[in-house]
Amino acid sequence: MVNYKTLLNQAKVKCNEQGIESTRAEWLMLDLFNWSKANYLMHMDDEVTLQHKNLFDDATQRMLNDEPIQYILGKQTFYGEVFKVNKHCLIPRPETEEVMLHFYNQLHSGDCVVDIGTGSGNIPISLKKLDPSLEVYATDLYTSALSVAKANAKMHQVEIRFLQGDTLMPLIEHGIKVNGLISNPPYIDDNDAFIMDNTVLNYEPHTALFAKNNGYDIYDKIIDQLPEVLLPNAKVVFEIGFNQGQTLKQRIIEKYPSLDVQIIKDINNNDRIISFVW
Repeated sequence: MVNYKTLLNQAKVKCNEQGIESTRAEWLMLDLFNWSKANYLMHMDDEVTLQHKNLFDDATQRMLNDEPIQYILGKQTFYGEVFKVNKHCLIPRPETEEVMLHFYNQLHSGDCVVDIGTGSGNIPISLKKLDPSLEVYATDLYTSALSVAKANAKMHQVEIRFLQGDTLMPLIEHGIKVNGLISNPPYIDDNDAFIMDNTVLNYEPHTALFAKNNGYDIYDKIIDQLPEVLLPNAKVVFEIGFNQGQTLKQRIIEKYPSLDVQIIKDINNNDRIISFVW
């Protein structure tokens, strides 16, 4: 048998041969065994157990096949908390933390808010943990995604009211009105698929990535339905693609000319947020 250092080095060589960053192999080993860097240094000269070798070999092969490490591990960190993820939901991104915080900072204690297209439930759960007084709803079109979100809510011990259905229809059907609406909907144009990494294109659900009408289809549906669910002075926040800000702003203003629609950049200076008060 080999030791952990040799096993890791072998995986790094395979990564380099396939043009994958070798640091991904180290990330995989540490998270797979629930080790810190210090744990690895303590054990790197130990003989690898058969169970660990089989586990790491299988995970390494999946990584070499371009499967996202988050799906291999079944988890992803968002705003300092761990969330379960699988192939039925989009992997939460760091930039979405900025979107969530921009929304949260506009809310008041006791507000009723909703996340549209919740996926893993990372946004509503984070909001509820930040302010337990919020009444939080979350919707998704797919029951498979809602199953992940519900499991995460249970794991984090927060009460989220999950509703299944398309865009705002579940709220409309239940007569629910909200003080705040946030959404990170599918917004990628089908024609942009060729520029995406295989880890995303081959494994993450296309229903959570791509939208018709040059990526604006879901935005348009939500925008059309806003009068039926928003209370006066409700806060609305969308995550957007880096090149969608001006076009989406114009679409909103054409429908609701009195709104003051803001485009906000993320930490990387890319347009990331559309924000307005109803």
